[in-house]
Amino acid sequence: MIAMMTSQQHSKSRFILDHGVALPLIIPATLLVFIFLVAPFGYMTYTAMTDLSFANASQKGSFIGLDNFRYLVREDDIFWGSFWLTLRFVFFSVLIEFLLGFALAWTIWRYIERQRLLVTLLLIPMMVAPVAVGLIWRLLLQGDFGMITHYLHQLGLLPQTVAIFSTPQLVMPAIIAIDVWQWTPFVTLIILAGLMSLPKAPFEAATMDGATPLRQFFDITLPLLRPIIALVLLLRGIDAFKEFDKVFILTGGGPGTVSELLSIYAYRVNFKNWNLGYGASVAFMVYLVVLIMCSVFYKAINWQSNKPVVKA
Repeated sequence: MIAMMTSQQHSKSRFILDHGVALPLIIPATLLVFIFLVAPFGYMTYTAMTDLSFANASQKGSFIGLDNFRYLVREDDIFWGSFWLTLRFVFFSVLIEFLLGFALAWTIWRYIERQRLLVTLLLIPMMVAPVAVGLIWRLLLQGDFGMITHYLHQLGLLPQTVAIFSTPQLVMPAIIAIDVWQWTPFVTLIILAGLMSLPKAPFEAATMDGATPLRQFFDITLPLLRPIIALVLLLRGIDAFKEFDKVFILTGGGPGTVSELLSIYAYRVNFKNWNLGYGASVAFMVYLVVLIMCSVFYKAINWQSNKPVVKA
């Protein structure tokens, strides 16, 4: 009786969906996507093709085509400096976070039995707001009374006359270290979840065949974790490329332009110089790079499933 009622309800649901009632149900979500995603992106794209500037009365938003992009690519050395600086920041921060996070996840998975408390502690840095992280580390590394700076001076690791955020050679390593402190736990938790979900059968078969732990790691563990690794690298890569909060609080892009990431440069062009047309083209380039990263990592995730099957 229950099975018949369930079957009737399922048939009724299919009838409703098949007769076009599903379309009105998705209209509210579609409108939200359009309002908050599609429309702002379209407005940004149009603005990037104008000369709109609140700092120059003669530039009232006339359509100039791709002139902003031509100048951006060919003549704007500051943009390219910020671009390559951002790529270096993304590469080193994500690489260190991945290596440390993978090592921590492997250690927890293999050698620690009671993981709940440790996992809870790992959540603390990534749950703190980026602005709060920037304020905390700005105080800790302050040149005159920062606690960490004081101990670095006492240990002789930092000269008394040197302040970290005023020294060009130390600014970016400090920012990368702060980012690693905050987001390594995120990588650890994702990799740990992947390790805990691995099937046991391949490892048992490999052990019976005499495979060493190192061989099992490279031949079984890494291939099975490849989608998880690609996902965590994609998420952290996108987030690091858009990094703004911490750097803005810590240095504001200084000293000079030493720590001016692409997001800081876009902020300066838009909201300090009020050159909104050119600033929109800078923001469009950020979107374009993120889109390319998504495409590359999507292909990496689906690479195994697209390989041709070779039959014996």
